[in-house]
Amino acid sequence: MDLFVTTEQLEALRGAKHLPDVLERVLSGARSGDDGYVLTLTYEEATALNELCAWNVHTDATGAVTPSSRVFEDIVTAIMRHPEY
Repeated sequence: MDLFVTTEQLEALRGAKHLPDVLERVLSGARSGDDGYVLTLTYEEATALNELCAWNVHTDATGAVTPSSRVFEDIVTAIMRHPEY
């Protein structure tokens, strides 16, 4: 599957803690697209990326996603809604 990510999202992913080698390879292969990048992912890689991002989503006392983790929440949403996932 091809997943579009913004520059901000790609930078957040590259800076994520515990980034597996398989995802490092995916990120290093990101292709420039319109206003961002395209990641080409297998189903397994998409699942790993989804899990990595989910670990980085945090909420406040009211249950709202914190502003600093919104970038990861947006990636989770994009993966879950992708027609090829």
